[in-house]
Amino acid sequence: MKRDMSMTFVLNKIDRLILELRLPPLDTYLKLQYIVDDVLSFIEENEFYSAYSHKFEMSPASGHFLFASATYCFCFSLETFGSLYAKNHENLDVADFSEKLWGDWYYDSTTNNLTSKPHQRLERTFVKLVLGPVYKLFTASLTSNSAGESIASLLWSNFGIQLDKSKYKQDVQILLKDVFHTTIGTASFVDSVSICIVSPKKIPTRQTNSPILTHIVKLIEHADGSGFDSLVRIVKGTLTKGQKVTVYGDNYVEDDENYRSEIIDAILVPGGRYNFEVEEAGEGSIVLVKGIDSIISKSGTLALSDDYIFPSQSYSKNSVFKVAIEPFVPNDLPKMLDGLRKVSKSYLACSVKVEDSGEHLVFGSGELYLDCVLHDLRNFFTDDLEIKVSDPMPKFSETCSETSFTVISTQSGENSISVIAEPVNDTKLSLAIENGKINLNEDIKTLSKKLRLEYGWDALASRSVWCFGPDDIQSPSILLDDTLEAETDKKLLYSAKPHINLGFKWSVNEGPLCDEPIRNTKFKILDATISGAEISRGGARLIPLSRKACYTGFLTASPRLMEPYYRVHGTCPHRAIAVFTALLGKRRGYLESETPIPGTGLFQVVGLVPVIEAVGLETEIRLNTQGQAMCFLVFDSWNIVPGDPLDETVPLPTMKPVPDESLARDFVLKTRRRKGLSGEPSLQKYVDQDLYHSLKHNGLVP
Repeated sequence: MKRDMSMTFVLNKIDRLILELRLPPLDTYLKLQYIVDDVLSFIEENEFYSAYSHKFEMSPASGHFLFASATYCFCFSLETFGSLYAKNHENLDVADFSEKLWGDWYYDSTTNNLTSKPHQRLERTFVKLVLGPVYKLFTASLTSNSAGESIASLLWSNFGIQLDKSKYKQDVQILLKDVFHTTIGTASFVDSVSICIVSPKKIPTRQTNSPILTHIVKLIEHADGSGFDSLVRIVKGTLTKGQKVTVYGDNYVEDDENYRSEIIDAILVPGGRYNFEVEEAGEGSIVLVKGIDSIISKSGTLALSDDYIFPSQSYSKNSVFKVAIEPFVPNDLPKMLDGLRKVSKSYLACSVKVEDSGEHLVFGSGELYLDCVLHDLRNFFTDDLEIKVSDPMPKFSETCSETSFTVISTQSGENSISVIAEPVNDTKLSLAIENGKINLNEDIKTLSKKLRLEYGWDALASRSVWCFGPDDIQSPSILLDDTLEAETDKKLLYSAKPHINLGFKWSVNEGPLCDEPIRNTKFKILDATISGAEISRGGARLIPLSRKACYTGFLTASPRLMEPYYRVHGTCPHRAIAVFTALLGKRRGYLESETPIPGTGLFQVVGLVPVIEAVGLETEIRLNTQGQAMCFLVFDSWNIVPGDPLDETVPLPTMKPVPDESLARDFVLKTRRRKGLSGEPSLQKYVDQDLYHSLKHNGLVP
């Protein structure tokens, strides 16, 4: 929807409604209708729905919903059955008839007509004319004898199909596959794609002069883990084996040296277990390319010029779970580092970071994800590497809860900056920046108009946005120039803008509390005095000044620690809901909702739990419900940890769980200790000592 592309949905495993749940045809229809309506309501609630141009097409009647069973090798649309009935009715309008096989249309067997008027004795067309034959095929196949008399008669009289007699003696599971593959087949999927999905040649191409434009989506590791092939989608032009191309890395926009000329060694069409080599591939193709992966870390662009570079995808923004690792044998450190580079390339949401203490951190989205990452690190990308793994930890963030004002100057007094720090209390704005709806690369007039009309900013502030941060742009912080021309030399200030932006980026990527990103904080430059001497306004002076100003403003604005929360999606019987509630409550979480799942005795439950408390939650839920409940966890949001991280008076008991009011300080101190950061977070490091003692004497700082 974000790219305004048409979609086709396949509702798989409908055989389970018939064979496992044993629903009657009407209940099966109601279940399928509920799923279709649920999908459509999700689309309507999506943030990109208003600009989506294909919304009117979404319906089984238009062919955008298919019904399938991968187990028994069949897939059908409404038009599939429309075509089957047309074989016995010459004057039947297939398109019109197919549309009436879904929704409030009924079949009158006495008149052999379709009507939209409901009646107690009439069945819906989908139930009678679509599910009816499917149920009969299942029933006849399951109850047929070794001679296959009943199923053979049904196939011949209704479909004009005759199977080999030996197939009726097969196991019933194999017989079902043969019956459905022969009668219904899977051709409707190809028909739906060709009709409902726009041809690649009709999609508007990017504005580029390059004859070739290809998006390198990800890297696929070789079977032996020795190297990688690049999975690419060709947007424009044709790729040929032996062709010389230019590969641009995913951070080429920031680093214009991150590119390399490569020669395509081979082009492969992926086909499941096997890949098929071809000499060339054209527009719209999704292929594997060998020999171009040397500078690619996650994704990239393959072209002949840098007119258009595909933006890097922030796959790791939901990676809020981490472990620290080190080799069991110190001499294996080079082997581990090589394995980590390969793991980072292979897993899109995995990232690796080295702390100042020398600790190697591996980030992922959850327990299972990191378990897969570490398994491949040990056994696939290295030769049985033995590693030590720490207890899992969450990724923290920092924010502020009040407004503060600070003035910071260099030691010489030639440069000074006055900054206001305040919380960003606009979730809609944060989401817009995170999703790329607000981008500093836009025209300033367009950006200003958007901020004024959609987010209520005043005219001055809307034209004064300088920078966003931290790097992952999640719940972002903002830097604004709020200075007035009558009070500030704008020419000198704008000459210092790159250095001030770098200082801001540095500060929000590594906050003062525990070296974690600063989120949801707005920094406004109210006044700035910049030296007229070029040597005095260089990066060596202004970058640390900008960083110190942001830190000081942040620490005087009631800083708070933020922790990530998982949204827990669970499926369980009604009697297990109490177990969910109790286990989440024990872990500082809570249950948000419980909804019955139509056609089953199960409930869908949704809750929230802090990531730091979620370790082992899934296992504990399954143990306490004897396997009747299952759940999965996905990152949801950042929330403030209870307590003040700078309050030295809160109790911190040893060998005991700390009380809620001490959690923030406990997390900060333990995180600093693990990272090798000295002392405690304090304003004293960033302001003049006399000023600090004066503030402390007046009770303005703890």
